[in-house]
This record gives sequence, C-alpha cells and structure tokens, in this order.
Amino acid sequence: MRTWAGWTVAALGIGAIGASSLVAALSGRGLRYTADSMDTIPWWQPWAPVVAGLLVTLAVPARNAADGADGAEAPPDPRPQAWILLACGVAFAAGLIVLGPEEPTYTVLKLALLLAVPAAVFALDRRWGRRWPDPTSRPGWRPVPAVIAYLVVYLALSDRSENFLAGVPLLDAVLLLLVGFAMNALLEEVFYRRWLLTRWHAVLGPWAAVALSAVVWASWHVAIQGSGAPLPDAMNVLANQGVSGLFLGFLWLRYRVMWPLLVIHGVWNANPLQFLAGA
Repeated sequence: MRTWAGWTVAALGIGAIGASSLVAALSGRGLRYTADSMDTIPWWQPWAPVVAGLLVTLAVPARNAADGADGAEAPPDPRPQAWILLACGVAFAAGLIVLGPEEPTYTVLKLALLLAVPAAVFALDRRWGRRWPDPTSRPGWRPVPAVIAYLVVYLALSDRSENFLAGVPLLDAVLLLLVGFAMNALLEEVFYRRWLLTRWHAVLGPWAAVALSAVVWASWHVAIQGSGAPLPDAMNVLANQGVSGLFLGFLWLRYRVMWPLLVIHGVWNANPLQFLAGA
C-alpha cells in the first residue's frame, strides 16, 4: 500500500511540476519570480541551476559506507505528525490567498502555522514518549560541490540591476537581512524539508515526500506572485518554486544536513550580486 500510494503521489507531484514547465515553454509565457515586481524569467531559468547542481550531486557520493544510514528510524506511527504538518502547510497557503499576504497577516500566519503549531505537537509527543529521532547526518564536504555548482549558474542568470537595500543604513540593512533569513530561509527549510518531508518520507517513501513538500512549499507563493487567475498562478509557482523545491528536497534526502538548503535559500532572498551592482 505504501509503495502504491507513494509512487502515485510522486508521479502526480513531479508530473504537475514538469507539466507546468512544459506549458510555460510551449506558450512562451515568462514566470513571475518575485513579489516586488511583475518582471518574469524564461521557463528554463529555474531548471538550469537545478540541472547543474543535480549532476554534481549525483557525481559525489552521499557519504562513506561507514557514515551510517540515510536517516533515523521513524516512530511506530509517523502519520499523525505527517498529517498535522501537511494541514499546517496547506492552511498557510490557503490563509494567505484568502486573507492576503500583507502584514501582519503574513507574519502571524507563518509563525503560527509553520512554527507554533508544529512545536506544540512535537512537545506533546515528547511528553507522551514519542520523540522523533534526529534525522541529520554528517556528510562532511560532500554537499559543497553541489551548492557551488547550483549557485554559480543561479547567480550567472540572476538579475543584477536593482539593489533592494539601496540607501538603507548599514545597521538597518544587516537587521533586515537577518530577520529575512530567519523568517524565510530558516523557518521554511526547517518546516518544509526537515519536518514535513522527513515525516512523509516515513509514510510514503522518499520521492513522494520530495514531491509533496515541493508542491506545498511552492503553493504559498501564489499569494505573493499571483495575478488572480488560479490555474495560471498555480502553474507559475510550480514551474518556478516547485522545480527548486524538488532540488532542495533531494539535497536533504541525500545529505541530511541543513546548511546547503539554508545557503541556497538565503542567496535567493538576498542576492549578493545585487549589492555589488548597487555599490
């Protein structure tokens, strides 16, 4: 049952992402990639760094045979946490679409659904003796080439024309970057990859978990990058964030360490080339 359900979810999730990219390619429609403007990028731009990073990742062993298993064993029944986390992720995306992504709605929903509710569930489970084992590993240097390959291609293709912190005092800029990193890169990668993906890995298997986490993570971007047309908006985020989410999920499964995800996500949110362009 797990195998059938897992392959079904994996096929639907990865198929939706691939089909969205194909439609964008055939239609010639660009992908909106930021909430700050209506600018678009070509359909292949999210794929180029992913392909580069994936090829390097596959060429580098995940770990030595002596490094241990891929991850910690799941508790006897991982489904309660898996379903609660999935409900939180779906509720976050739906809440932003219904209520709007403006502040303080965005911050309140994000902290409540991606942090407070999961933390409360984990605390209750620990109190009842159902502690989830640490899923991390020690891959050493092995993730480094993949991160470098991804970022080299990503930065080579990224927009350098605008520095969003231009004119902001240095101390304020540093504070904004730190808060943005915590609220976006750190919180999202912990929730969608370390927590959500890991639980569904135990329920449905690896590829279903990667696909599910990528789709749920991409879906909340509809609220900030959407045009009000549900189907085109969903296809836009699947062809952009969905593709990137598959890669981050694969990195997490392969190496079981958070820093590669945080570095890549942090660069998305604060492209260093923008600062050089505005210097």
